[in-house]
Amino acid sequence: MSAFSRILFLFGSACALLACKSYYPTPSNALSVESLMILPDALAETSGLYCDSDHMLSLNDSGNAPVLFKIDFNGNIIQQLPLAITNKDWEAVTADNTHYFIADVGNNGGKREQVEVYKINRQDLNDITLLKLSYVGNTITGNTPYAHDFDSEAMVKKGSELLLFSKSWRTGITHIYTIDEQMAEQHISPIADIKGLPGVVTGADFDTTRNVFVITGYKSDPFGNFEAFIAQVAPDFSIINIWPLETYKQVEGVCVDKKGQYWFSEEATKGRPASLSQASVN
Repeated sequence: MSAFSRILFLFGSACALLACKSYYPTPSNALSVESLMILPDALAETSGLYCDSDHMLSLNDSGNAPVLFKIDFNGNIIQQLPLAITNKDWEAVTADNTHYFIADVGNNGGKREQVEVYKINRQDLNDITLLKLSYVGNTITGNTPYAHDFDSEAMVKKGSELLLFSKSWRTGITHIYTIDEQMAEQHISPIADIKGLPGVVTGADFDTTRNVFVITGYKSDPFGNFEAFIAQVAPDFSIINIWPLETYKQVEGVCVDKKGQYWFSEEATKGRPASLSQASVN
């Protein structure tokens, strides 16, 4: 593809996926954003969120130190956990009773042949298993930055399954992948798709109280405009509800606490600090 054709394709993709104002069908329930807390500067580039029993976990993306942050539900940092791994482009964190999982999977530019997930023992942070992932069909010479589907920013541990959600710049169709925790190197293909979300997916969790996935993301344009959203998606990956997050910009993470409350984090953008917000479904 010529340079001019790439520019036209990228512009066309931006117009199709990012530029036009979204239409949201009427949801079956209301979502109420009830609080917003400004996050410390140390989490200005927050890029993932996980609700643990009595605190949350967050992390920063590329260019930052390999540190996992424990924060309280007011957005204050409780503890910083330095990890003996690399932060190429951390984008998501999830966990189960025994392990943390950090997704070093950011690939906006499309130039990574392989991405990584780190499985970390909660009782011994030096006990780390590296899982190397390659997308079937990914050819880095054929990828246009911000106009391909081999990117991801959302990962969920649901029961025994470790699920990765694509950030599909090109098609707008979210691809779901399973990760085998026992396989050091693996080639992954989609097991399912989500069609109809109003932007790219940047965070996900599973709401056990309602038996639905909770997904957040946004669409944006080159001029710094964002339209953020939260959605509920059924276990068969059909869309149930979509709610716009008015005034929010680069929403990057979402998690569900033990009371069934939704929490989402927003990375700092021009004129807007990083934040943590809590929402209820009525």
